[in-house]
Amino acid sequence: MILRAAAFALAMCLPLAAASAAPPREVPVIVGEQPDLDACGAWAEVHGLNPKGDGFLAVRAGPGVAFAMRDRLRERAGVFVCGSTADGIWLSVVHPRKGQDAADCGVSRALPTPRAYRGPCGWGWVRADWIRILAG
Repeated sequence: MILRAAAFALAMCLPLAAASAAPPREVPVIVGEQPDLDACGAWAEVHGLNPKGDGFLAVRAGPGVAFAMRDRLRERAGVFVCGSTADGIWLSVVHPRKGQDAADCGVSRALPTPRAYRGPCGWGWVRADWIRILAG
């Protein structure tokens, strides 16, 4: 009886422990998932920001506002779209930083195997609401 009560108490605590676990610090942007296509499949721009708002789109370390902000993109900034969450709300992107050309990012050609992007350009996750696909 004591063993059963202990097992029940443990079972009741496990969902609480899992629910209170901190989100991962970063969700990588994966590039090169389609071996015959560009490493990131689309070119897009930041579009529709509120001109009376804060004036930037946050690039986050993962798909959600709980993740740290990695960068800020202004209206009409160009980004490569590399993927999305299953619900399409968040997009994984690679973006040239100030002084960089989009070609410097290395994602506009096919890669032999998928990998987590680590530079030289910026990368992260943005809300799809503020992205307009231009090509791809």
